[in-house]
Amino acid sequence: MARELRVLLIEDDPDIADLYVMQLHKDGIPLEHVRSGREADAFVRGRVPALILADLKLPDLDGRELIERWAADPVCGAIPIWIVSNHMPEDNLWWHMAPNVQRYFLKSRVVLPRLSLEIRATLGLPYGERIGHRIAG
Repeated sequence: MARELRVLLIEDDPDIADLYVMQLHKDGIPLEHVRSGREADAFVRGRVPALILADLKLPDLDGRELIERWAADPVCGAIPIWIVSNHMPEDNLWWHMAPNVQRYFLKSRVVLPRLSLEIRATLGLPYGERIGHRIAG
């Protein structure tokens, strides 16, 4: 199954999710949002996103358990994961050993426009200014 050029946001807090969805959509990031681990697992196995932004504290499944489950699968384990959590990275040192986790962001320190730029660079998407000039020119 081929990967979609799409980012999956796994976030159960509606206020945080709304902020991410609004900013990333505004910046032209192809984004889908789910609120639970079960929804995330179904999405990842059915649609294979290009990148996952994952909260660790979910209402139904532990984020670490979900990430480790995906790591054991040859298709899901190849999807890069960026953890976005309220827990300090030092409290979750296991993520350094997870082959599918590339980055760890502390929610309180995330600057959404910068995160958007990093996502665009990772996915090879053009930047907003360039898109505007191509359309205008």
